[in-house]
Amino acid sequence: MKNLAIRPAIATGLLLLFPLVMSTRDRARPAGEGWHWGPLEFVVMGVLLFGAGLACEYFAARAGNRRHRMILGVALICAVLAIWG
Repeated sequence: MKNLAIRPAIATGLLLLFPLVMSTRDRARPAGEGWHWGPLEFVVMGVLLFGAGLACEYFAARAGNRRHRMILGVALICAVLAIWG
């Protein structure tokens, strides 16, 4: 069985690049304006995104058909957005 953690790790890193760039760009703005992510926010979002990606890979590999994989993907996206919000 292939390693299920490679794609979620790459996707998590790529998704966290945007807030990293925006956080370094908006450092001069006052607090409450723009992006001000600290290390803890990056860790929390990294764990959340990586965990969701890993769960998606794990369960999609065991899902029977394409419809079940799509339902799983939508459910995981909704769960991530609900936790993030």
